[in-house]
Amino acid sequence: MKNRALIVLAIIFAGSFLGRLAVLASEIADAATEAAPIETADAVEPQRCVDGDLAEAVRARNFALDAEETALAKRKAKLAVYDAQIEKRLSELEGVNDNLRATMDEHRATQNADIAKLAAIYEGMKPKQAGDIINEMDPKFAAGLLAAMNAEQAAQVVATLDSKKAYLISIILANRSQAL
Repeated sequence: MKNRALIVLAIIFAGSFLGRLAVLASEIADAATEAAPIETADAVEPQRCVDGDLAEAVRARNFALDAEETALAKRKAKLAVYDAQIEKRLSELEGVNDNLRATMDEHRATQNADIAKLAAIYEGMKPKQAGDIINEMDPKFAAGLLAAMNAEQAAQVVATLDSKKAYLISIILANRSQAL
């Protein structure tokens, strides 16, 4: 009977040991499945922190921001091209403006030289003769001519002018000196 009791106890311990091994194997298999789940191509679901309408709104906003960023980059590129064109045109205009200024200065110098020659001619005339001719001139031109003449001779010519014409020329000359 002792032997029989020992065999029964051995079977119970062996069964308990095998049961325990089965539980441990099951826990190890569960742990392995949780650590690295087997995914099939059809059942791949990305891990998300946010689901539903909020996730869709975030995706839509990201898409809109990406589109806006692309549009801004294109606009910046266009603006850079326009900026370069404007800079080029400005430099061209500055060159043309410099040429125009030089031409105008040359024209003024020629005009002043012509007025100086004309003034010399009128200075060589008798004051009465010069006064009769200047009386017929446009007051602005006459004022410029008298301003180019020697002050003493201009005074003698002005003395021979019609009083209204002399007054008008005097006002024009006075306004020129105030503008300077």
